[in-house]
Amino acid sequence: MYGTYIGNNKMLVNLGYGGYLTISSQDLSLMPTLVSTGVFEVPLTKYFINNVKPGETIVDIGANVGYFTLLAAKLVGEKGKVIAFEANSQLVDYIKDNLAMNWITENVSVINKACYSCNQFLEFNTSEKFHGYSSIHDKPADDNLVDTYITHKVEAVALDRELSNYEGVIDLLKIDIEGGEYHAFKGMQSLIESKRIKKISFEWNRSMLAGDADSFLSLIDDLMNRFGGYLYYLDNEGNPNAAKLEDIAKLDFYPFVLIEF
Repeated sequence: MYGTYIGNNKMLVNLGYGGYLTISSQDLSLMPTLVSTGVFEVPLTKYFINNVKPGETIVDIGANVGYFTLLAAKLVGEKGKVIAFEANSQLVDYIKDNLAMNWITENVSVINKACYSCNQFLEFNTSEKFHGYSSIHDKPADDNLVDTYITHKVEAVALDRELSNYEGVIDLLKIDIEGGEYHAFKGMQSLIESKRIKKISFEWNRSMLAGDADSFLSLIDDLMNRFGGYLYYLDNEGNPNAAKLEDIAKLDFYPFVLIEF
């Protein structure tokens, strides 16, 4: 086991990549895997470790408790930069605590906002049991989950506007926002067009995308055609393998898709 209960409904996890992380003991999405194995989403974790370099800039959209935020911060070092977005204010507190606990405070910005196609306030549904399943959509991906959802108003921003004053290049943007990917991609088209995003890692989940699924596929196809993108899927070792959009579209779910511009 890689986790210890430390009271106040919190687990302390000894991470497989080094360092520590706290997470709610009541969470049924990330917590069981982290406590039992010390890692989460192994292919993407391996991809980060093998590809993120010192001095790079990483954006983590849907940071949850900061698992990939912390990993990215360790990899880019003091000369790099990590920008983490998380709409759930309770999870933002975990991110900040987890960074501080690992003595990482200088090269990470944590932003308590959702990423969307425009700047506005949105209804955001947070799950009481599965903290990683919170979403702008009002219906969970799995109707069999016994859970309670609480709706909050959250501030949403388009990345094109939120990062308009950031002049550097984003080496890797990781996005996992439970069906909100279509709108987030719409809000970063100027950054892609200006060659300021090199790679995007995202999850393909037709159920979570709901009515946006086909529009999301069309948007990806358009962006790749206009700006010369290449599509990959990550295998179990985190290695990118060439993929076709039509093959991804046939799947109901694949968590590790990569676009390189």
